[in-house]
Amino acid sequence: MRSVPLEITYDKRIEIRGEVVIKLADFEAINEQRLADNEQLFANPRNAAAGSLRQLDSSITAKRRLVFQPWGIGENSLEHKFLSQKMDFIYSLGFLKPPLMQKCNNIEEIESFYQKILTLRDTIPMMMDGMVVKVDEVDLQEDLGYTVKYPKWMCAYKFPAVEKVTKIKDVILQVGRTGVITPVAVVEPVDIDGVKVERATLHNFDEIQRKDIKIGDEVIIIRSGDVIPKITKVLTQRRDGQEKDIQKPLICPTCKEELLDEGALLKCQNLTCNDRVVNSIIHFASKKALNIDGLGDKIVEQLHKEKLVQSLKDLYTLELERLLALEGFKDKKAQNLLDAIASTKGAMLDKFIYALGIEHIGEVAAKKIAQNFKKEWIEKGSDDFILLEGFGSEMAKSLEEFLHVNKEKIKELYEIIMPNELEEEEIIESIFTGKTVVITGSMSQSRGEIKKLLESRGAKVTGSVSKKTDFVIYGEDAGSKYDKAVELGVKLLSEEQMRKVL
Repeated sequence: MRSVPLEITYDKRIEIRGEVVIKLADFEAINEQRLADNEQLFANPRNAAAGSLRQLDSSITAKRRLVFQPWGIGENSLEHKFLSQKMDFIYSLGFLKPPLMQKCNNIEEIESFYQKILTLRDTIPMMMDGMVVKVDEVDLQEDLGYTVKYPKWMCAYKFPAVEKVTKIKDVILQVGRTGVITPVAVVEPVDIDGVKVERATLHNFDEIQRKDIKIGDEVIIIRSGDVIPKITKVLTQRRDGQEKDIQKPLICPTCKEELLDEGALLKCQNLTCNDRVVNSIIHFASKKALNIDGLGDKIVEQLHKEKLVQSLKDLYTLELERLLALEGFKDKKAQNLLDAIASTKGAMLDKFIYALGIEHIGEVAAKKIAQNFKKEWIEKGSDDFILLEGFGSEMAKSLEEFLHVNKEKIKELYEIIMPNELEEEEIIESIFTGKTVVITGSMSQSRGEIKKLLESRGAKVTGSVSKKTDFVIYGEDAGSKYDKAVELGVKLLSEEQMRKVL
């Protein structure tokens, strides 16, 4: 990528974060060439960029005119007080500036800039679906902190989604891995931002009733970003009397077993239902779970259809000869798949728990279960789970019910995979053990590294100073946190003093 300089005039460790995009003009040129070569056209620049970046042949990637657009910094030793100063430094190294950016001092200026971008949207040379608002002061960013996954000091301000009118031709039912039945509208094909949309989620039957959706209705449909297309409005004034009500099913569309009606949700309780099994295996192999390379949706469906994989356990009894007998499998592909499956043995316990696809249990919850209960989690009940930080009654109940039905299967799978338990972080006793500590100012290491150091000594590091704060560790250019510590009489330590007591 020509937008990434081959060398930079900076010799310290730095992580530059950004997005890879294709400019609209380049996208059109690429598709014109693919048309001339009788190749399938890319649906949109986003898909083209993602596919090009994953290319194993770097010469093909180079021809796709990819652009790296920086938007932030990860690990770094930069001592600027403002993020904008750090980004200016990044641009000075030879990285691209964004098409539009502006420093705003209040909400009104943010809104004004947003409206300006909206008017200029069609003149910007790349696809965009909004802008990002960030707090500029680095110390204030630290005060605001993070959720489990995202910083609290930045947020997206999205553009209005593109709306199109289409017609509902039919409604089909999908069965998820937890048995939940999702109604999906089949609509007349419509192009939204270069994507051909033929289906839209209806979420559940309460939503269908609330919006009074019928087969044959003309509707307004939107698709924003990577979000599944959805229906926002029914054009009831265009009805001609030929529309049909959408009936709530009584039996599973796949296995024909009776459904459990939980109000908003309909569930198939049959654990051997083909759709439930297939979707469970797809989730098990997904990137955030056990990340089985080569075991995509189509392969899972093929293996299940051929009766080779009817459960998660069956993945580990697959044989090369049986795979080679399947359409599309050659020696290398078959062996790579077997190797990828085998590589999951010894996976971390939290990944194993997440891969099971337990309703309401995401990556963070799975990690807390693994850290607190280790292998014994299989024998725990809702009274144990509800004591975990962030766990509610629904999560605890879901875990207990899943274990009640699947405990023996989980144990069998456990014996095959033998997950590794998460290592406990060893706490070194210090004057900071059990104390609340705040960090402020510029130091010899990044704030994240100092935080990790203090936590390894038993400290609870927070972002703001209060009467409950025990220590404030300060570096150069310490700001308002230092002043507040003085005001409240909180113990102050310089970085040098901190290192001496450690």
